[in-house]
Amino acid sequence: MMSLLLVLSACDVTDNYVSDGEIPSQSSSPAVESLVSGQETTDATLLDIAAGADDFSILAQAVLFTGLDDVLSGRRQFTVFAPTNDAFVALLESLGEEAENLYKDGEFVEGNEEFVKTILLYHVAPGNRDSGDVVGSDQIKSLQGSFIKVSSEEGDFFVGNEETVFAQLIDLDIFARNGVIHVIDAVMLPPSEFNPGDKGAKDDDENGNGNGNGYNGMNDRPDQTIVDIAAGNEDFSILVQAVVFASLGEQLSGRRQFTVFAPTNAAFVALLESLGDDAEGLYKDGEFVDGNEQFVRDILLYHVAPGKREAEDVETSDRIRTQNRSFVFVKEEEGSLFVGNNTNGFAEILATDIMASNGVIHVIDAVMLP
Repeated sequence: MMSLLLVLSACDVTDNYVSDGEIPSQSSSPAVESLVSGQETTDATLLDIAAGADDFSILAQAVLFTGLDDVLSGRRQFTVFAPTNDAFVALLESLGEEAENLYKDGEFVEGNEEFVKTILLYHVAPGNRDSGDVVGSDQIKSLQGSFIKVSSEEGDFFVGNEETVFAQLIDLDIFARNGVIHVIDAVMLPPSEFNPGDKGAKDDDENGNGNGNGYNGMNDRPDQTIVDIAAGNEDFSILVQAVVFASLGEQLSGRRQFTVFAPTNAAFVALLESLGDDAEGLYKDGEFVDGNEQFVRDILLYHVAPGKREAEDVETSDRIRTQNRSFVFVKEEEGSLFVGNNTNGFAEILATDIMASNGVIHVIDAVMLP
């Protein structure tokens, strides 16, 4: 498969591609314009949207071919740079006779699954990044592991890399339940060697890892504490209430570094609903009930780990010791990451690497019980 990637990199591709500094000019197709101009997509997943638009039929094929359909239909938030059918056709035409080894009779050829998956993952970034986030970045780390570079010329914006290709962003901000799609006019090819990103570029943390995520506008604020960031987002109002109630505000606002797995309001509501009539003994009239301070504190400390553990650190760990002194276990299923334990269940990580002055926040969809 590496030989095919080298062939792709060496091809004289069509005008849809930007190489050697050439900037294309292309408008979106009618199918894409129809999708953007009024179709309600917020209840649909990323894959639903792609499968429902004729202009993304080859992209949808590729997703199914590589087994990424469960990943792009789950609850974890992603940003997808979606090539149109014309973009795929241009790529195949650039291959000449080699194209039939990759795509024949309207289908991808078996044996190319990992190759196609590598290319697709270069089009997917973790988190929900709207257009403002994208164009305000110099580089974005993809799920493939390499960085997508962002450039602009004469008011147009492009994504890709200097070695292979840049694609023009031709439509923006098609929102899905689990992320956002930006339409591009070319299939991006990852660099032949892993690129570590440019140190110091915007969207670059201290280790060179992209970490913007856009969870409901909850982006990195390295000048604010973990509590400040949570308090500034309405979707974490119950979590903030719990922190104050349990007298953990000072601890999570200090200089010591922590990793916080932050349940959303919906996660707390689900926990209270599961308690039935007992819920009012814990939370009533929008407030935690006095006498439960230690109980709430123990639960919250199970969501806090010492040190600043970014997503990559969490993902490669089997378990993480918490401030509760119990372990949070980590598992991966069908491309999604979960934390918790076998006794009381696991929470899915919805967004990662929200950087604060005193640590990092990862958003989860359930309250973990120790």
